[in-house]
Amino acid sequence: MTEVFVNRAPVGELRRDDPANRFDYRPGTPPSQAVSLLMPVGGEPYFAERATVLHPVFDMNLPEGALRDTLHTMFSKALPVFDDLSLLGVVGQSLIGRLRFGNSAADLDRVPAQNLSQLLSYRGTSELFRDLLERYAQYSGVAGVQPKMLIRDDGSLNIEKLSPPVGKQEKITTSGTTHMLKTFDPAKYPALAANEYRCLETARRAGLPVASTQLAEDGQTLVIGRFDLKTDGSYLAFEDGCALDGRLSRDKYEGSYEQLAGTLARVLNSPRGLEAELAQFYRSWVFSIAIRNGDAHRKNFGVLYDNATAAVTLAPTFDLITTTAYLPQDSMALTLDGTKRWPDYKRVLRYGMQRCRLAPKKAHDIIAEVVETVATDEAVLDKNMASEDHEVAHAMRTAWRDGIKFLTK
Repeated sequence: MTEVFVNRAPVGELRRDDPANRFDYRPGTPPSQAVSLLMPVGGEPYFAERATVLHPVFDMNLPEGALRDTLHTMFSKALPVFDDLSLLGVVGQSLIGRLRFGNSAADLDRVPAQNLSQLLSYRGTSELFRDLLERYAQYSGVAGVQPKMLIRDDGSLNIEKLSPPVGKQEKITTSGTTHMLKTFDPAKYPALAANEYRCLETARRAGLPVASTQLAEDGQTLVIGRFDLKTDGSYLAFEDGCALDGRLSRDKYEGSYEQLAGTLARVLNSPRGLEAELAQFYRSWVFSIAIRNGDAHRKNFGVLYDNATAAVTLAPTFDLITTTAYLPQDSMALTLDGTKRWPDYKRVLRYGMQRCRLAPKKAHDIIAEVVETVATDEAVLDKNMASEDHEVAHAMRTAWRDGIKFLTK
């Protein structure tokens, strides 16, 4: 049995059960402390799909790839069964969002500090990353195949916090993680960190909220501020497009953008209104098309909230890469109009009107603004890229020009 917390408040228990893993709320848990928008507080238990998997909101942050392999090596011998529930028990003290798992509140978000400013200037990052992975793997409840981990800065960097207000720089004292560190295999994906950095910075200029992002001097590592971190050091709830649809992470490439827009429209509820929230989603989606990001799957869109019965807003844009720089024939992650082929202006405009509920002029203006920004930044794609990475910069430039052409009326 594992105790489930919302930040440090105990709200329920997750346990192995027959025929499936079971979650029960504690009596007296307030509705605002629900673990998921799909799992409101109540007296009846919630069962997972089957015994070998977790509920979607608990499955959402399970590590993948190199991080999961590292954790398996570190803990499999000490645990009688190393399955998803066991893995959640290992990393559950520190996750994206406000959910935590452990035996007591005292065990949660107790993460050793790291000077991230020095890390950004350090060369020979691959060796350092391996050392950090061994140190921080157990505090890194974060999904994704590429190597990444959650880290707590010792105060060397400012934290860009989301609430309130967006973009303000302020020191925040917390014992939990403050940033995500991402690195990539340069032999398999050269300049991928610089690729993502340029995409995120252009997204910011295109009017999208993006977490603070810094690229290491050697161009191999990204440090990204957590957008769910509050001023008091606690965390907002985060749910991605899989969890919001009752899907497991394995289904992130399943379904359509029509379904995704419908899922978001069903749960978004903010003071600025549904139209503004869907317009932000639409802008992010259009941007991924413009830069030829073929990895804009369900898990790369999500929502934030502090109260499960009140405002629910779209999360900032994250995980942006020009994938066709490495996979020239790459297509969209989900279908649109039944196909994953890159859409032209008419299909993109129609999606904005029909699925994102935008007026024709509003949808057109968003497309035009994205195109203008991408066209301007295409000329400086080499910035923050080493000279040996000019082939990647050239491939990105070709991809962005192709995206612009498709989106031009």
